[in-house]
Formats: sequence, structure tokens, C-alpha cells
Amino acid sequence: MNQTDAVVFLKQIYRTLAHQSDLSPDNPQVNHCFGQLVATLREWQSNGFGHHLADHPELSHIAEALPRLCARAECEMEKWWCRQILASDCPGAQALAAFWYLDEYAALCRSELQLVGENARSGFAFLGSGALPLTAILLAQSCPDARISCVDCDEESCTLSERLLKLLGLSQRIDVNRADAEHYEARADETLICASLLDAPSLFELLPGRRVRHLIIRDAEGPYRFCYRPARLPGNAYAELAKSEISHDRINTSRYFALREVEQGVPLETSNEYADMLS
Repeated sequence: MNQTDAVVFLKQIYRTLAHQSDLSPDNPQVNHCFGQLVATLREWQSNGFGHHLADHPELSHIAEALPRLCARAECEMEKWWCRQILASDCPGAQALAAFWYLDEYAALCRSELQLVGENARSGFAFLGSGALPLTAILLAQSCPDARISCVDCDEESCTLSERLLKLLGLSQRIDVNRADAEHYEARADETLICASLLDAPSLFELLPGRRVRHLIIRDAEGPYRFCYRPARLPGNAYAELAKSEISHDRINTSRYFALREVEQGVPLETSNEYADMLS
């Protein structure tokens, strides 16, 4: 596909989705459009195409508006899938395995655990966890000793996720907190994972005062900027230690940050120095 065809494709996808009143998986047209979009963006990424396409003058509006539609659709999809799993006659884990993007979430979780290594696995808080908290579930499987919290401000999402975790036998290991991310009282030893759909504009100004040491922020780069808006990043209080590579098998890249220990009189010159200090 050349750039002209790509512009036409993205405009068509946006026009179709923008006219839908139902963005849930109950709408076959929505399922078809999103299936096309995700498959095409993956192909572009694997072929090295479209990295700067979101900056194209004809696509500036779509690069802003399409991720908003995707966000609404993702919230509806998670609730829809959670209800399907809860209503299934299959065991919970077997029903969960049918989720369309399970493999992608598993790859994303593996990449994030590689970023943090062993020094930041005592606890996790997933901010913007939604109705289908796959990250928390996968972390519970990979880090059996970790304390895990889910945080979301949507009441229905929290209720559904609590029911799902109970069905999976994980309610004793994963807490669900209905709260705005800015109001969540994180433990200093928790690694905060900021979901791609998280809307918490003042969060990064509050975290240094709470002595939160570790952050993972999910970002969108290249052609995947048509699915998710690029992440807002923390200020100078945090140093970026590592970032996962952009890949066709997961839409998000992940950025790993740690709090600068200026009170110890050890200014950070490079992320490598800080990584050595933490290890």
C-alpha cells in the first residue's frame, strides 16, 4: 500500500466508525472495521511503513479523533467480553482464552516484566484497569508473590472485574479499587502501570511527593498512533530507564521510569547509572 492508498483507507475507516451509535462487539460493522484497522496497522509496522503517517496534513484530524473512537470501542469491548465470560458454561480460564487479543496482552506483559527486571516486582497497581483486567491477571500468574491492585473510576467496570476475578479464583490476590488514578494512594514499593486509555492529567505531578519509585507508561508510536494517542510522559522527577521496541505483535510500546533520588545527593546523569544503582 502506498501513502495515497493509506490516506484513503484511514479516512474510510474513520467515516464508518464515526457514524456508528453502537461501538460494542454487538455491531458487526464495528468488528469488521476494527479488525481491518488492527490488521492493517500491524502489516504496516512489520513492513516499516507509515511511521510518520499520523503527521500527514490530510490525517491530522483523524490522528486525533480515531484514537478517541478506539478508546470508546475498547471500553465497550472489555465490558462485552467480561459479560460473555461470566455467562459462559466453560470454566473461567477457558472462556478467557477465547478473548481476541489475549496473545497480544501476554506479549505486552512479558515485555514489561523484562523492562522492570526483578527489582520492581514486589507489587503492581494497574491504573485504568477496565472491566477486563488482563494485565493484573497475567501479572498474578507470572509473579505469584506480588501484591496487585486494579484502579478504575468506572463503577460498572469495577463491578464486572471483581466478578471476573472471583470466577478465576484471584479475588484474594488482586484488589479492585474504584477511584480516580490521581486519588489512588499508591505504596512506595508499587510499580504503577499506566494504561493507554488512562486519563489522569495531574497524576505525574502528584507521584513524586508520594515517593512512588517505579512507573510503566504504555505509549503508541508509528502507525499505532491511529489506535491510541501518544502517552503523556512524566517530568524531570522521573528518569526513563528503558523502553520496549515497537513491534507488530503488540500495539503498545512500554516506557519504564524510576524516581530520581536527588535527596540522596546522587543526581542522575544517565539512565544506565540509575539502573545500576537500583540493581
